[in-house]
Amino acid sequence: MRRLAVKDFSLVDTLECGQTFCWVKEGEGYINADIGQVVYVEQRGDTLLYDTSEDDVNLSKLFRLEDPLDQIHQEITRDGIMKKSIIFAPNLRIINDPFFPCLVSFLCSVWKNVPAIRGMTNAIRKKWGPSYEFRGKVYYGMPSPEQLSNASVSALKKLGLAWRAEFIARSTEAIVNKKVTEDSLRSMNYPEAHKHLKKLHGVGDKVADCVSLFSLGFLESFPIDVWIERVIQEHYGVFTNAGKSYSKKSEAARDYFGRYAGYAQEYLYHYTRCAV
Repeated sequence: MRRLAVKDFSLVDTLECGQTFCWVKEGEGYINADIGQVVYVEQRGDTLLYDTSEDDVNLSKLFRLEDPLDQIHQEITRDGIMKKSIIFAPNLRIINDPFFPCLVSFLCSVWKNVPAIRGMTNAIRKKWGPSYEFRGKVYYGMPSPEQLSNASVSALKKLGLAWRAEFIARSTEAIVNKKVTEDSLRSMNYPEAHKHLKKLHGVGDKVADCVSLFSLGFLESFPIDVWIERVIQEHYGVFTNAGKSYSKKSEAARDYFGRYAGYAQEYLYHYTRCAV
C-alpha cells in the first residue's frame, strides 16, 4: 500500500463523527467508492496507508490536511464547552466529499438516523451506481446525476426513501438541466451558495449548510440539527437573542465563532453525541 505521513489528523474521528456517508468502515480502515474509483485508507500512528482500484488519490484534499488546525482551535475556543469538545477529538478535520454524493446523502438524512441513511444511500448505489472490482470484491459508487436521472420516484420509494424520493428525483433533474451546478456554487460566496442550494427541491437550511460545509468547503457554515439545537439551548442561549429561527441562530453562531464556525459545529456535534 501507498503511504502518506500526516500530522494532527485522526482518521477515525474524521470519518466517524457523522459528517460523511461516502466512507464505510471495512477491516482496519475505510472504503470510499464515490470518487470515480475505490480507495481504501487506514491509519497507523502518523501514517496513512492506502490503496486504490485505479489511480492515485489526493488524500490531503479529501481530508483537508492543509487546514491550519492549531489556528482554527485558537480562533474557535471561546468558552468551556468548546474547549472540552476540542480536547475530546483534537485531530478531527472537516471532510471534503464530492458534491452530488454529499447532496443525495443529506437529502436522505431528513428525519433519519445514521444506519437508515446508510441503508438508503447504499441501496441507491447498488441500483444505479457504477460498480468496481477491488481486492476481490465488488463495490458500488454513488451514481452521477445523469445516471440517477433514470430513477423514477416510485423506484426510489421502493428502496425505502418514502417522501424523500421526490426530493432526490427533482433535485437530480434540476442538476442535470443545469439549473444548479457545482461550478456555479463554488464561484459564489457562502450566503449566495446557501441560497442557491435551496432552489433544489427538498433542500432546506440544514441540508444546504451540510453540503456547503462538507463538500463545497464553506468553513463558516454552521448546520443545526437536534444535537446542535440542544447545545444551543444548554450553552449558547445568546444565539437566540436576535431570533429563534434557524437562520438567526446559524448567523449568530457564525458571528460568534467566525470563519471556522463549521469546525466549531462539528467538534460540538461529535462531543455532544459521543462524550456527554
